[in-house]
Amino acid sequence: MDSNKVLIGFCVALVVAFLAFPIVASKVRAQNSAATSSTSGGGAQTAGDPKTANPELNQPPLLNEGNLIGSEWQVQVDQYKIKVTLAAGGIAYATHPMAKAMTGMDYIEGRWRLQYDKIFINASLGGNEYAIELRISGSKVFAVNKKGGLSEVKRF
Repeated sequence: MDSNKVLIGFCVALVVAFLAFPIVASKVRAQNSAATSSTSGGGAQTAGDPKTANPELNQPPLLNEGNLIGSEWQVQVDQYKIKVTLAAGGIAYATHPMAKAMTGMDYIEGRWRLQYDKIFINASLGGNEYAIELRISGSKVFAVNKKGGLSEVKRF
């Protein structure tokens, strides 16, 4: 009879361990990913969606097409800081002191569109196409670089 109790106790322990393993494994995985993200420098994205790597992007967008029209932003393109004005009809105007010397015009005309929390701006200059993707979080706008780092886009 004692051997039956030992066998039943062993089977119960085995079933409990089998059922508890996925829960324990997920907790360990969550702790490891939290430790990895806290040591990665905070601004660097390791892989995947920038929202998961950058908590600044987790707020729902408060900016929409209605309150973006007529707004002016300082956007970094290569090493230049360019003033971008978002106009009605999806037209964007980029101005920089060197624009007149390069194109003979005071501004460069491009297009912009809004897709929920993303602003896409496209323009061409001298045969080169420039495309910028910005992210809206709350009332702030961020540029996400290729490495996942964030830089806030300032409003004029």
